[in-house]
Amino acid sequence: MNPKASASPGVALAGLLLLLCGAVQAADIVAAKVELTPAEQEMIAWIDERGDQMLAELGSHVAINTGTSNVAGINSYRAGLAEDLQRLGFATREHASAPFEVLTCEGGEVEIADHLVATRTGKSPNRILLNGHMDTVFPAEDEFQSLTVEPDGTLHGPGVLDMKGGIVVMLNALRALEVAGYLERANLTVLLTSDEEIGSLGSRELIEQLAGEHDLGLVFEGTRDNLMTRSRKGLGQVRLKVTGREAHAGAKHEEGVSANLELAHQVIAIEQLTDYESNITVNVGVMRGGEKRNTIPGCADAYIDLRYPTVEAGQALVGAIDTIATKPHISNPEYPDVPRTEVWTRLHRPVKDVNPEVDALIAEAMGLSALIAEPVAGGMYSGGGTDGSIAQAVGLPTLDSLGLDGQGAHSSRETTSLKSLMARTKLAAVMIARQIDKQP
Repeated sequence: MNPKASASPGVALAGLLLLLCGAVQAADIVAAKVELTPAEQEMIAWIDERGDQMLAELGSHVAINTGTSNVAGINSYRAGLAEDLQRLGFATREHASAPFEVLTCEGGEVEIADHLVATRTGKSPNRILLNGHMDTVFPAEDEFQSLTVEPDGTLHGPGVLDMKGGIVVMLNALRALEVAGYLERANLTVLLTSDEEIGSLGSRELIEQLAGEHDLGLVFEGTRDNLMTRSRKGLGQVRLKVTGREAHAGAKHEEGVSANLELAHQVIAIEQLTDYESNITVNVGVMRGGEKRNTIPGCADAYIDLRYPTVEAGQALVGAIDTIATKPHISNPEYPDVPRTEVWTRLHRPVKDVNPEVDALIAEAMGLSALIAEPVAGGMYSGGGTDGSIAQAVGLPTLDSLGLDGQGAHSSRETTSLKSLMARTKLAAVMIARQIDKQP
């Protein structure tokens, strides 16, 4: 694999490859020829009258902090969403995920807020799973906490794109479907998870179970450049915990074994597994170690992100990291049992391959959006992951980008637009309606 340190030309190459890949995927899909029915036009007109209410609703969603670790915030948010869905005739229930231990120097557990499942059963032969996630990447103490509306209609705030905007789209599409009489015959399940941003480690079994009970999945993740996601990389995460030996940094330096130094060697080797030409990236996102300046650190840990194009590439990355972690890079002959490294690995997002049913949905979205507003330009290959990858991996064709279009997700630059909020709500309503009435 190409060393990241010498990959500057590879960065440009990677960008070119991704652009070419996206262009090819977009060119592979041709917009379907469609016409809007009177009932669909009724839904669109109803949504057009609700711009102010939808904007206010998005502001209220964004104002509730739902960082994955903010269980109280997610509980509050979930309760409001349950009430919204109950008003639409859905039966709701909460689904708990057990906490799990985390491999760090401090140890402890990760607590996961309950997920929300809502069902409505009608005569439609098509069982549709609508999926989103309540959590964001912004913790309760983050300064980025509210919605800002710019004069040009730009919307700026935590989760406006990923994915409280998508949840507002979903809710208002369902309301439009109710107004037009579609919900009465719909066979729908809404799944809103609370741990997507940490890899759906608690909700995966629930996603897989519900995917097996449905015929089509629609996920309300966002898009960029008005390109829906056609296929995705697989994602993995790794935690390392290095145990060394503490000692006085001056008087007994020779009696120490630095966990920080060992981890530093490992991080350099692990980062070099990035190979842009093979579409493989590795990112050591968090590394911590030591407690005091004047003490040789006895523990250090790291949290690592993996992205890969095939299952085999993901497994190879895991094997390479295991090799790096289990062969110490430093030593002290007086203390041969350290440094010692523990490894925790999860390949949590399957590779999402091109699917003909999803391609057909993207083609339909392209045709419909051209009639509605803000046209969808085509499909793309993405390095980001969603719960749609899990659902499709167990056999459910899943379109996972029915949310808003924007940029800057996972950062304080996260933005979308009022135009996209309106356009994507209309598109979602029409596409769900067509799936409700689709004949087997």
